[in-house]
Amino acid sequence: MFKRALLALFPLIFGCGGPQFAVSYRYEPPADNSSCLSRCKADYTSCRLSCLKKRQECMERVRDEAGKIYRQELRAYEKELSAYQKAYSAYQRELLNWNSNYRELYRDYLYFKKRCKKDKDYYACRRRDDLEEALQTLSRTKPEPPSKPVKPSLSQIVRELSSSCPSDCGCKEEYDACFTSCGGRIVPYRYCVKNCK
Repeated sequence: MFKRALLALFPLIFGCGGPQFAVSYRYEPPADNSSCLSRCKADYTSCRLSCLKKRQECMERVRDEAGKIYRQELRAYEKELSAYQKAYSAYQRELLNWNSNYRELYRDYLYFKKRCKKDKDYYACRRRDDLEEALQTLSRTKPEPPSKPVKPSLSQIVRELSSSCPSDCGCKEEYDACFTSCGGRIVPYRYCVKNCK
């Protein structure tokens, strides 16, 4: 079982335009130390199982904590949503009023612009300029819609909290140290994965 080389892939990509390489590791076991390697394998399996158990326990705590945070954030969101709906109704009324004022000003502006061009009347030209300035001022005061609150996401909260749960536990590093202490060799090598010639 340990006679054949074990491979573990760790892709580290080199370069951008030319050939791209990944790094892999070849495990070369010693010829006559299978009992030592068996212990390494058993320790590795035990480490992985322990790590998995710790992660599962951590994830259970995370789900409980995430549920509490989600309920709190949901209550806050519902209050913010209620305030937003009132603010949005007020915004729609303001926008309706603003549009009405803008249309009225623009209609007058077009009228005096036409009269100024046609009759070269001083009053009409002066009124056109005043209305153009008023339109520019009004454009700068156009009502802005209120920001809509973002509904909390339970899955997002779980993802954020779960980053603290163990996922590796250093089992591979321990196995590698054990493997080499038994007389095995871990040989890195590169191989082409993209743009190969």
